[in-house]
Amino acid sequence: MPVVLTVLLGALVGCSSKPPAVAPPPPLRLDASVTQNRFDEGTTVLLAGVTNKSNRDIRVTRATIAWDALAFRSVRLPGDAIHPTQTAAFRIRFGDPRCGKPSRTRPVLVAEIDGRTRRLRLRVEDPGLLVRLQVKACAQQRLDRAASVELRMASRTVRVAGEEYLPADLVLRRRSGSVAPVRVVDLDGSVLIELLPRHGRRSLPVVLEPGRPTLDVPVLFGSAHRCDGHARGQSSQTFLFSAFVRVGDRAVQRVVLPLTSAEQNRVIGVVDRDCD
Repeated sequence: MPVVLTVLLGALVGCSSKPPAVAPPPPLRLDASVTQNRFDEGTTVLLAGVTNKSNRDIRVTRATIAWDALAFRSVRLPGDAIHPTQTAAFRIRFGDPRCGKPSRTRPVLVAEIDGRTRRLRLRVEDPGLLVRLQVKACAQQRLDRAASVELRMASRTVRVAGEEYLPADLVLRRRSGSVAPVRVVDLDGSVLIELLPRHGRRSLPVVLEPGRPTLDVPVLFGSAHRCDGHARGQSSQTFLFSAFVRVGDRAVQRVVLPLTSAEQNRVIGVVDRDCD
């Protein structure tokens, strides 16, 4: 009888025992950041990323930035393993600004990590970057309602005071229903290439007056005579050209003037011939 009782007690103990508890994985440590590269200046493209500061791999499959002042597109990522200390970096575009009301929230990065949606505190590497972009986007929105701004470039160069230039016209075209004056107050070139009003700096500002449908501003692209290797090799914004425009009594705003690849080739040809 004692033997049977001992066996029965052992069986009962065996049935009531629980499997050993599995320790939960340590919490993830993640750093989310956003910046804008110099060569993306004047565009809607930003560079963001999620850095894995944990001690295990993660997978990031989708990400966006959530902020009440500026809309951002969602980006799909490959979902490759991001090892500790590595960053899942991605380019992200912003869309329409939300103007008229001050922002009441801080921007956050919303990411799908290991199949779970996480909201991460966003570190803006250039403090104030997103605010500046939102202000510029709202200014661009106002300009777009008042007038279009277009650069029309000639196919051949000309000689002015003995120097070679590529002529172009900065064309402002009034939008239907707009009555605000639109002023071109200045132009800006790059380290290698000058952008000048054809009739000299004193010809600015010029005004698209109320009731006037279009305004043509003759301009010239020319060499800035920077032929040293450092200037030519280190120029990261060679083709970033700008017009500074004022709509009504608003603050002056910068308008980036994009060039096609063929136009870029024609402009840099002026520099090449100057530096030969």
